[in-house]
Amino acid sequence: MPSHQIAEQLADNYMRSLREGDLDAIMALYAEDATVEDPVGSAPVRGKEAIREFYQMTVTMTVQAERLGSVRYAAGELAFPFVVTSYACGKCLRVEVIDHFVLNGDNQIMAMRAFWSKANIT
Repeated sequence: MPSHQIAEQLADNYMRSLREGDLDAIMALYAEDATVEDPVGSAPVRGKEAIREFYQMTVTMTVQAERLGSVRYAAGELAFPFVVTSYACGKCLRVEVIDHFVLNGDNQIMAMRAFWSKANIT
């Protein structure tokens, strides 16, 4: 099981990879049989190939991703608040999110759930 420091580093690597549009770095954080539920309540995306397709659109846009608070870590799971700001078609879109990751024994993401709704978009 990772330490709090490793969990924090994983969250920061995720933020950096989003900012840099580095799809390979994002994918390196995920286990082969991982799931992504973004936003929570939507149909989960399953497996690395489908997750790669999910993130493909994000990395083609110019986005800023910044952690807004500390990482909460316990028993192989972590959660953290952040904001994603994107610029498309001359408009700025800001979404405040709380991500929840469940890690495997190799400190890879087995499950990611993103908590946000229309109320979190400005």
